Amino acid sequence: MKRNFILIFMLVCLSGSPARAWSYGEFISCNSMNPMPEVKFFVSFGKLTYDYSMSSQQLTSTSNSKYKEKGFFTLGRAIAPLRTIVWVRQATVKRLDKNATCVLPSDIEVFIGFQKPTIYISNDLDKDSCRYAIVKRHEEVHQRINKLVLEYYLPLLSEEIHKAVREIKAVKVADRSQAKAGLDALEKYYIARLDPIMKTLQQTLDTEQGKLDNLTNYTMESRLCYEYDRRQKELAAYE
Repeated sequence: MKRNFILIFMLVCLSGSPARAWSYGEFISCNSMNPMPEVKFFVSFGKLTYDYSMSSQQLTSTSNSKYKEKGFFTLGRAIAPLRTIVWVRQATVKRLDKNATCVLPSDIEVFIGFQKPTIYISNDLDKDSCRYAIVKRHEEVHQRINKLVLEYYLPLLSEEIHKAVREIKAVKVADRSQAKAGLDALEKYYIARLDPIMKTLQQTLDTEQGKLDNLTNYTMESRLCYEYDRRQKELAAYE
């Protein structure tokens, strides 16, 4: 009797509420429909350029805390902004039913690299001077560190993006009109997966650059010019 009462109660509740249409699309995984998207991984170290357009005072005043050199080396500055771009280049939109549509990326491009790496050197410096040579070498070492650190992290970044694509190969949206939103969501997801490694990469860059920008190294490099100038004066005295 109790069992029959429960059954009757359920039937009354169902008859008293609007029926919800069963959706075939809700039970289908878009991931299972999509073959593995092709991932193209592009890397650029950028083309290094030299800029002599600013004076020492201008270099000092325009330097932010991240790129600002100290003391003697306000005469130069090296910048190499890192950029990460994920672009779903090609995709297929497949309608499952009136309530569900799969957005299936087939070609994904990932770019990681430096944008416009530049060495700034004060136009107050004589290009034939020891100070110019030291400043130029110092800033070139900064850019060399940038390149080496990025090279070290590239296998980790490539592995992580391929892993992310294997896990989330496609997204489900309500209808075709939301396909662009679905692609945007995928791109944001892939970027988010790379973000922890990119932050670690940046921390490594800061640490390694700090090893070059320290009082001991500044003193050593400054002393090179002091010794060079002293010897030049000695040689000039014998002429």
